[in-house]
Amino acid sequence: MKKFCTVLLLLTVFSFTASAENFTAWNLNDRINPQLKEYFTAAPEMTITPENLQELRKSFIPESLPKDDAVEVHDEIIGSNLRVRVYTPKTDAKELPALLWIHGGGHIFGIPEVDEGLCIRIAKEIGCIIANPDYRLAPEHPYPADVEDCYAALKWLAENPRVRKDRIAVAGGSAGGGLTVAVTLVARDKKYPVIHFQMPLYPQLDYRNITPSSNQITDHRCWCKDFNILAWKLYLANVSGDVPSYASPAMAEDLSGLPPAYIMVGTLDPFRDEDMTYAQRLMEAGVPVELHVIAGGTHAFEGVYPESPLSVKTVNEYVNALKEALK
Repeated sequence: MKKFCTVLLLLTVFSFTASAENFTAWNLNDRINPQLKEYFTAAPEMTITPENLQELRKSFIPESLPKDDAVEVHDEIIGSNLRVRVYTPKTDAKELPALLWIHGGGHIFGIPEVDEGLCIRIAKEIGCIIANPDYRLAPEHPYPADVEDCYAALKWLAENPRVRKDRIAVAGGSAGGGLTVAVTLVARDKKYPVIHFQMPLYPQLDYRNITPSSNQITDHRCWCKDFNILAWKLYLANVSGDVPSYASPAMAEDLSGLPPAYIMVGTLDPFRDEDMTYAQRLMEAGVPVELHVIAGGTHAFEGVYPESPLSVKTVNEYVNALKEALK
């Protein structure tokens, strides 16, 4: 019954968004989830330009990092110069499940430490080893730099002698969600390693910005149309001709043979429609999918407004889904 309801929700929303009138910009103040409204209405407008990227990147550096005695955290340098943040639960178990966690930031900013608390929680609660790569960013390093880095980190993780080869997952939010799908496609095509589960959260999948939601969300207090167009422009600067599916996974023609997926996105996210399309196409390809569409949720709301009860509930749900998949 749960899977049926998920599919029914998907088809209902697709019918709604098919109307051309929904391409007009929305007033998010009237649509925001009540549990987020207090935080969203107080949020300042953001500005993202090529000129202020360096300053924005500094804002992603936490002043302090959470710690937990139950989880060892350290950095590894792999390949030529790729830093990977590693989270290992302190346990006597000989083999552990593993997770490649990929941070977000539109391919243009972000560092592993942004998700430090979440990674520590996952490593502790699930008892899994996590590798969180500090992948190269555009515009200095456009596609395919970050895909190559994330796949290199995935292979490194799979070769860890303590990792269960049948329990490797890939997850991340926003651009990290898009990279989750891209790396999962790469692993399928290269036949290594075998990915057991994918969890792309509000993934950035489609460079074209042609969906209703990618045009409806224009409010600069959250990730929106303007920011998305700029990010894709910087990321695809070296791509000429057809955009590869590893760069923009919405372009992938064949989704068969991919691992089961858990996907979450808010109705006020510019990625809403492309994420639901991905979920639907996975279903059509015979891939098990659990899709969560959060009413009145903005992009990455659970990370931006972690104090909200809706955010707490949402994180608990996807951590539990990951725990169930990796047991």
